[in-house]
Order: sequence, then C-alpha cells, then structure tokens
Amino acid sequence: MNSLLVKPENGDEFAIEDNKGLHFLDLTVSSPNPQANFINRNGTDGSQQGGPILFGSRTATANFYLETNDTIDFKAKAHDIWQMVYGRELLRLRESDEPGICVYGVAKSFEFSHLSYLDKKFALQFELPSAYRYSVLRSKDYPLSVDQHADSLNIGMNLPMEQLNYTVSGNSFRIYNPSDFDIQPYEQNHDLNIIFRGRGQPTLTNEDTGDVFSYNKKITDTDSLVLNGVHPTLNGKPCEIDTNHGNIDLVRKSWNNFTLAGFSGTVTFDFPFIYL
Repeated sequence: MNSLLVKPENGDEFAIEDNKGLHFLDLTVSSPNPQANFINRNGTDGSQQGGPILFGSRTATANFYLETNDTIDFKAKAHDIWQMVYGRELLRLRESDEPGICVYGVAKSFEFSHLSYLDKKFALQFELPSAYRYSVLRSKDYPLSVDQHADSLNIGMNLPMEQLNYTVSGNSFRIYNPSDFDIQPYEQNHDLNIIFRGRGQPTLTNEDTGDVFSYNKKITDTDSLVLNGVHPTLNGKPCEIDTNHGNIDLVRKSWNNFTLAGFSGTVTFDFPFIYL
C-alpha cells in the first residue's frame, strides 16, 4: 500500500495512508521548469541565450479521497487534515513506493469536492521553492547497509553498483556525485560541506574541474575546518581571510578525482543528491 510520508522541518515523519476513511492515491511532482534568458539584438535573426539555463520552482500535487459518515464527521476529519499539513515549516514529502527521493514544500489552500453525498475527494497542492528533488539520505550517511536503509533507497538515483564512502583519507581519492546536476556551491548555492579533521595545512584540488581550496595556516587534531559551500569556518568561526577564497564543485553522474596536499587526516563530503 502506497503512503504519503510527511516530515515537518523540526518534527517526526508520519504517514498519510488508508486510515479512518482517508485514502492517499498518488503524489505527482510537476516537470522541471527551465527558464531561458533570451537576448534579442537589432538586425540579427532569432535570439541568443544569455548565460546558463536556470530552473525555477515547481509544484507537487497529492490526491486523496475521504469517506465520512455525516456532516459532523466530515468537519472533524477536515480539521485533522488541516492540522497535518498546515504549519510554519516546510514539509518534506515522499512516497513509500519511491522512498529514496523527496521534495520540500508548503501546502496551498484547497477545496473538497463531492464523490457522493458523504464522500469527498481533494487535491492538495504544494509549492516547492526548490527546482530539485532530493535524496532522503545525505552523502555522509554512506556507506550503507541495504537492510537498514532499504526504506531510503530506490531505483533511478544514479547509484553505482559499488559501495560509496564520503569520508576519505590519503593524498588522492575519488568522490562520486550521482546527482542529475553538477554540485555548484558558488554558482547555484548548492548545499555542500567539506569537513577536514586532522593536522596540517590542507590544499584540496578537484582534478576534474580545476577547483582548489586551501587553508593557509596549520590546523591540529582538535580543530574542525569546514568549507560550508563558499564559507569556511574553523571551529565554528569564519576563517575566509586565511584561505585562498576557493570553493569546490562536483561533476554530475561521475567520479570526481581529488588530490590533497599538506594534510594528514580525514575529509568528509556532506551533501544531498539532487535530481530533476
């Protein structure tokens, strides 16, 4: 039985399924929303694309039908539904049939329509501020035990057959990005934390993109150096003045080959996978 799994930003996940007369039918996410930026020039045929094509926000629609016994029962159940989906936080939404991928949205107002005198149907639309669908698990949750994480994986996530690990060490290693997009913290404000724990003066280079991040002072085993997107911190305090002001991108659907110099310890790549 397919269920709609809903998680408030600061709450526990719960399932909306066949229960007390409320029946979840399906969740449909609208197609990607590309936004072109065409430039027209006088005396020139056609248009030119100015810069990269961007992707706008989307919507998701959950369809239900509701069985009621009488008007009083309907009003009570309507109130229960309102309490489940309306609040001051974004809701994470996923289906139990596709548990590995989720979206984040805000429920819009809706109306009930009649199936019969007592039974209703309704379509609950969610505004999704992001252009993407996301993996439920973050990269830092890997490597995975399939038995323990079967409810957070599904086909269509571009995952390779081999086990993935996002906490690495050594002078060279590779990191896999299964996303449909390049991870670009600077250009697209993508969520990517790179966490250094160890000692030395690290210089991290993505050999496939040419991106370099370096810290110009030495850190010790008790320090935590984090590149949060484009904002580096040392032990929670901003430290960009002591860096090369660099940032790291990850190529989509690909292994990214890295070299690490001047540092002994571990590096953790922490990000959600993003999908069309």
